[in-house]
Amino acid sequence: MYQKKNKVPFPDIVSGESDWKIFEDADRPRTSNQSKEMYVPLDDDCASCGHFHSRNIRRHELGHVKWSPKTIGRLGPDESEITIEACEEVRIGYLLCRKELFIDDWILCPEDLEKKHYEMIYNNSEFEIILYLMSQMWPINNEKSAWNKWMPESREFILFKEIWKEVKDSNELTRYRKSQVDWAVKKAESFYNRIVKNGRSYYYAEKPSYAKVRKVAKDLHKLMDKFNDKPTKEQVYESERLAAEQRAKNSMSHGDKKKSDEESEDSDLKPQTLEEAMLESKQKEEQIQQQYPADMNYAVDLQANNGEWCDMITHKPELTINMKSTSKKGSEYRPMDYSTNPKYIRRSCVHKKVFQQKQRVYGGTILIDASGSMSFNGEDILEIMLLLPAVKIAMYNQNYYDSYQSGSLRIIADKGKRVQQKYLDKHTGGGNGVDGPALRWLGTQKSKRIWVSDMYVFGKAGSNSGNLFKECQEILRVNNITRLADIDDVKSFALQINQLN
Repeated sequence: MYQKKNKVPFPDIVSGESDWKIFEDADRPRTSNQSKEMYVPLDDDCASCGHFHSRNIRRHELGHVKWSPKTIGRLGPDESEITIEACEEVRIGYLLCRKELFIDDWILCPEDLEKKHYEMIYNNSEFEIILYLMSQMWPINNEKSAWNKWMPESREFILFKEIWKEVKDSNELTRYRKSQVDWAVKKAESFYNRIVKNGRSYYYAEKPSYAKVRKVAKDLHKLMDKFNDKPTKEQVYESERLAAEQRAKNSMSHGDKKKSDEESEDSDLKPQTLEEAMLESKQKEEQIQQQYPADMNYAVDLQANNGEWCDMITHKPELTINMKSTSKKGSEYRPMDYSTNPKYIRRSCVHKKVFQQKQRVYGGTILIDASGSMSFNGEDILEIMLLLPAVKIAMYNQNYYDSYQSGSLRIIADKGKRVQQKYLDKHTGGGNGVDGPALRWLGTQKSKRIWVSDMYVFGKAGSNSGNLFKECQEILRVNNITRLADIDDVKSFALQINQLN
């Protein structure tokens, strides 16, 4: 059955059941309490580094024998085996330490582990990083006070954080990638605490239950689809991002390039790219879904399903300010060095751009949350229309001009014309009321479709029931709608918006 070596575990003693089968497997250790099979390394200290990897692995697997159920059980639609296993790894590592069976040596050779950490930082998705870290998070034998004694301070986890700090402090990575990894580390720590602590208190549980594992695993599972895409080189390496940015600038007109240069000098707190802005939106959405909002202004009840939208009334006010004269560059012809119509032959001595080609007209549809939590003015609309001449802009809210049961959607810019400033001043502010109906309207409009909102949605009587929030997220997904946080993001990434698929 197995070749006898120095160190062989005895799950029979731990479980009180006989007929256990032990197999040697150093690459993929695992235990099945149902079939009573254990796959573990059977050697003693590591010949390469001298550490006792195998001892710690065997100890961990014996922990599964002691505390893990025989079967995972039937999986629901919001569960997966991989997320349950990740959460159970945390529980078993924690329980071993509570019983003073500390995993206080490396589980892999430090050099191999270091390589794996770097690989995760540069190549893997946020979801993969979270799962990876959770497999390496457990307390160690220390003399800390009771309230923080059980924090995850394994050698493996501490090494990852040290490497991450070193890489993060360099100029090699983009802010986008730094945001991804930072978020993944925080999420792993959050899931660890939710498993081993009593509710949301500061106190650690003496024996967290498997039922707790199943509950937390459901929330971990929700991240699988949205945060499981591996990053591109442009998303990871700052040099690649700058090169791509330069290529985009070279394709712009002089005026657009100048504006882009000015925008690159903005505050470090603002997103640098459209991708970064979209990542922030995705992270905030997940934060709301997990009932950990960024601030206390919005705490959605995801279990409530009784929310209703107000009736939406669509207004088409007179668009009296004509922008066509100032935005004609979006549709005019320009000299190019390729095309089929050599209209500018006389310029051949000056440059080779002798062909006439129509410039691309940037447009799409922008829907703005015009409630009290958002702010914009006519100058903002003007800037957007200069960048996106063919854009249609609408805003929605519920204010004093609406009844208690209704909200409004107003077309404030279209076909090169916009409303006057006093119209915006009169009809902005108030509540939401019609987020869902307004998004459904946006889904019928010309792409690219942009929703400008803080993502705080409300229905009748200020309801923020979970069904309303979930409906909005589904509308975004089905209609390929991009959400941006504010008007400034729209202006900063106007040209990139038109490159979305």
